[in-house]
Amino acid sequence: MLERLTASTFPDGRDDGNSAESLTNLALRTLRDDIICGKLKPGSRLRVGKLRDTYGIGASPLREALSRLIPSGFVVSLERRGFMVAQLSLREFREMTDVRKLLEKEAVKLSLTDGDDRWEGSVVAALHRVMKLRNPASKMSQAMKEWEELNEDLQEAIVSGCTSLWLLNFRRSAYYYAKRYLRVCLSATALRELQKDQRAWPMRRSRVTFQNFKT
Repeated sequence: MLERLTASTFPDGRDDGNSAESLTNLALRTLRDDIICGKLKPGSRLRVGKLRDTYGIGASPLREALSRLIPSGFVVSLERRGFMVAQLSLREFREMTDVRKLLEKEAVKLSLTDGDDRWEGSVVAALHRVMKLRNPASKMSQAMKEWEELNEDLQEAIVSGCTSLWLLNFRRSAYYYAKRYLRVCLSATALRELQKDQRAWPMRRSRVTFQNFKT
């Protein structure tokens, strides 16, 4: 079932209070971010008891968060055996890239058609913030993290004129999932793991470089 484009689906860290929903959002955001950055490695088991000790969040919000991460592809349910971080593969990377091209193109097209002066102003402002930031010297530097956040804000501003919630939901799901592959660029170990999948592809088609992929 398609998840609605809401704060509970993609929490932004502005939840107030200690409600069960807020704790679930916190757990979802933390787990997703740790999967994206590689702290929780592909194929690793996600044991609720261990996660509870690591994050200081109760078992119920963690289980709910893990369940919500299944439709977006970050987590796999192991029948009667808990959860596991979803694996990465070159084939999935190729397919994800093609899908993102389609979604981004259509979202931008509708934004250009439906966007008003306010939308245009938000795009200009977001672009200005990105251009003010100096190019980060290191891929893992704080400046790089700041650039990623500003770049994400710019991309969100560009498609914010689109009025199709279904399209925006699919587009954002693909965007967050693709960030896992962006992080692979920064990890030689993860890249070597991904290259194991090349045996299933002809040599010509296996020459996919992550350097040519841009979020």
